[in-house]
Amino acid sequence: MNPLLTLFGVCLLLCSMLHSVAVADPLDAELDKYLQLTNERPAQASAFIRSLEAQLTPSTAAITRARLWSYLGSDYREQRDYVKSQYYIDLNLDLAEKSQSEDIRTEALTDQLALYQVQNQPGKARALVSQLQDSLRVANLERVRYYAANTLGSFLQSEDRYDDALQAYYQAFHAIENSSNPRTAVRKIYLQGAIAGLNTALAQYQKADELLQTAVKQAQSTAGLNFMLPDLYLQLGVNYASQLQYSAAEQANQQGLQWARQLNNTLSVATLLNNIGDLRLKQGQYAEAVPLFTESRQLAEQLHYTAMVLTAEFNLGYIQVLQGKQQEGLAQMAAMVEKARELQLPDTDLLSYVGELADAYGVAKAHADEARLLREYNVLSQNIFKTDRDQEISALQEAFSAKEKAKQIESLEQQNKLNTAELAQKKLQQRVMLLFGLVVLLATALLYLLYRKVRNANQQLRQANDQLAYNSLHDPLTGLLNRRSLHEFMQKRTEQGERRQLPTASTDGFILLDIDYFKHINDHHGHAAGDAVLIEIGQRLKQLTRQGDMVLRWGGEEFLIVLRNLNQTALTNFTNRALQVIGSTPVPYQNSSIPVTASAGFLTLPFAGVDEAQLNWEKALKLADMALYMGKVHGRNRAYGLVALHRPYEELKTQLETDLSLPIEQGNLEITLVLGPPQS
Repeated sequence: MNPLLTLFGVCLLLCSMLHSVAVADPLDAELDKYLQLTNERPAQASAFIRSLEAQLTPSTAAITRARLWSYLGSDYREQRDYVKSQYYIDLNLDLAEKSQSEDIRTEALTDQLALYQVQNQPGKARALVSQLQDSLRVANLERVRYYAANTLGSFLQSEDRYDDALQAYYQAFHAIENSSNPRTAVRKIYLQGAIAGLNTALAQYQKADELLQTAVKQAQSTAGLNFMLPDLYLQLGVNYASQLQYSAAEQANQQGLQWARQLNNTLSVATLLNNIGDLRLKQGQYAEAVPLFTESRQLAEQLHYTAMVLTAEFNLGYIQVLQGKQQEGLAQMAAMVEKARELQLPDTDLLSYVGELADAYGVAKAHADEARLLREYNVLSQNIFKTDRDQEISALQEAFSAKEKAKQIESLEQQNKLNTAELAQKKLQQRVMLLFGLVVLLATALLYLLYRKVRNANQQLRQANDQLAYNSLHDPLTGLLNRRSLHEFMQKRTEQGERRQLPTASTDGFILLDIDYFKHINDHHGHAAGDAVLIEIGQRLKQLTRQGDMVLRWGGEEFLIVLRNLNQTALTNFTNRALQVIGSTPVPYQNSSIPVTASAGFLTLPFAGVDEAQLNWEKALKLADMALYMGKVHGRNRAYGLVALHRPYEELKTQLETDLSLPIEQGNLEITLVLGPPQS
């Protein structure tokens, strides 16, 4: 028997006994029962947790009181009673201050992050991330550390910060890795699903499939975990659909639907029906999709799940448009958009409805209504961009600082582990003097192996950090630069004194392009075809540019080109070449070719001799976006360039920030038009 392992086992036993004493409050058993209810009978869970508040007494342990308040706040959050949810968060923050408990503080900050997410307040959520990470590092309870890290991972994944999200999920896994808690199996399977979802988002489909298949087998083979199967099969369906494997996706969704019906999980039934309907819609099987969306809507109405009702009604209307019943279908889709406005859905949700309705009007050749919806789409996009821009930059700076601190803490933890191992070795030598020589030999071998392991780990960490640094500045699909790279470039440009201040100085050029009718490409050829179009257009634009220029995927189907040191004439000529190279040759895909055109807006920076202190790059980019919008409204496959101002900028500033049409009509803003290649 290994004496070191024996000593380690005794320590674990003592720790578990101390832990048992610490959580011996009778109310904890009731709270565990509540968690089980949320899995088996969720309809009864809400009433049960609210009934437990009456059991609080002055002698209730602070950590147990905080746990109850956290569950109550989460329950009210799920019921969309955000005022009541915030009330319990504030109670826990005050309790954390009074008790000086980092576990209570971490749990309260996690609840706050979750509340900001459902309230669609990303700026406040980003500002909270660094604070929560600091608190999490000193938390002790495995339940709290798992909950905090898992919630952090979910939020960071929604922000497309995939490297940080993956680290958070692994942190959650380490919190429960050796736990004997009955919920550990549930938590591990949930984490497998979360990491699989992240891999799907990164197009790592095989990894996602392996994780999900393993999770399904564990849920099937472990008693009491079959309630997780509907969601796991739903994720499998999404992973297959992302690869255009519609047959496999439908099979996975059908298996999930079978389990959801067997478990009387109405919400999962409604969701899976909607997903199967969407698969049929993508394959042009409109008649088969209708009853699926109809049943999904009926179940969502029973659950008062307004968002899913809207989605189902909207999809049914879109099917009517595609089947030629354009008047009825457009009326139904427009009614759902109006209802979304009445319900005051967040601008990010409304934006999707408005964009798809505009595309439907385009299919029906109702171009006046299409232009009206595109204008609203533009206003919504500007509102979202204006609200989140500054918060996004601040969050990126905080994230960089948090990563550096995390590396330092990891190094200290490794050193502490090494010190602990050396101390254990010394104690063992004192107790087993007769085996001194053997212990020294084993210790030396252990240190050598540990040194090799640490060296290999450090090498892998350096490689991972290099890859993460590249990923943070590049789009994972096209390999082009991303938004963050532009922020860093413009910041360095300013720090190095490259901001142009005089009209005679050399200028840079901005060209903002948007692929025309991109949603139709996805709908008629599939998302893989859409991805192929984005990759091909990115490569064509990259081949046009010089060394030192930048080609970025700005978002969705938008590209941004930054050209260094060129005048207005050269910028106009380049824009013409860009439209020609995009529209002259269709994009080959499998056994077909996809015609592609683009609309664009362009201008120089500095613009019209205006000092960048007055009209910086962000304002210039907004003008380019408005010029692009003019191209969309006036027929697409064209670009509008902003050339000159015929009145002082200060006099035209308000008009330029809202609508370009007025200064153009009054002759105060000179523009140029570049047409793309004729299309058959």
